[in-house]
Amino acid sequence: MDAILNALCCLMALGTSMFLWRRPVSIFKETGILALSLVVFGLFSYLTVDLSEPSLEYMPFRMLALCICFSTTSLTSHKTRYLVLSQVLWLWVEFFGGLTFVYHGLDMPWTRIVAIGAGAFGGAFLSHISREMEFLLMVYWIAVWMFF
Repeated sequence: MDAILNALCCLMALGTSMFLWRRPVSIFKETGILALSLVVFGLFSYLTVDLSEPSLEYMPFRMLALCICFSTTSLTSHKTRYLVLSQVLWLWVEFFGGLTFVYHGLDMPWTRIVAIGAGAFGGAFLSHISREMEFLLMVYWIAVWMFF
């Protein structure tokens, strides 16, 4: 996938993440936003990429995981806990999505998996996350998305 589509995927994930966890928080509202985001990501993937390529089969779920990672920066309480959980979700999506590579006889994206795992492991040691650290984490996640 080329850099323009990667950038559009990041922008879409960032754009939909701003609607999550806004006051008042309701499980039905958050579930509806997540489901609608997944439908939008699936439609975007269907219209822009060749889904017969194994590396793009799980693209909507990768975008949803990135969206959830972005949305954890707007939380007010237990931010570190949910930040690590969202990165573990992204790691889970990448690992099990990478199994489709093995099914098709290709190599798994180990560098991406290690980079996300390192971010989750390092995030577990953060006690307080400032606005600058939130920005740096978002830059790190975009770099992982774009370059790996």
